[in-house]
Amino acid sequence: MQRRDFIKGTCRVCLLGAAGASLINLAACSPSIGIAVSKTQVTDNKVSVLIAAFEKTPLQIISPEKYPYEVAVQKEQDGTYKALLLKCTHYDNPIQQDGNGYSCSFHGSRFDKEGKVLKGPASEPLTQLKTSVTATEVFVHLIN
Repeated sequence: MQRRDFIKGTCRVCLLGAAGASLINLAACSPSIGIAVSKTQVTDNKVSVLIAAFEKTPLQIISPEKYPYEVAVQKEQDGTYKALLLKCTHYDNPIQQDGNGYSCSFHGSRFDKEGKVLKGPASEPLTQLKTSVTATEVFVHLIN
């Protein structure tokens, strides 16, 4: 094998490896998997979700306008609503919905759908946000 062929082959392997790593990083930055993310306006430090939205799926992921994190709003079996701030409790990174829970792509923390830690380094559960309900809407009270 000539030196030139060796260098070309090595460069191709490096480029393929870098492209693969970039795709993994891009996937980690993508919005929650399998659930559409709804952009919402913030009014009086609250966002709302129409109750009708929960007819198709018990989980809604919302992205409050000019807010650094998404929020998962889940309809519980007893008819109440629970909202979780999708911010890793280990290092304040945004997290994504992942199958039956949530995961942080930065350090590998995993949380169940109730926000409890399944895998560290996070040791605290996800922050639960206060909710209030009217006949047609669920309001989520954001924290600053």
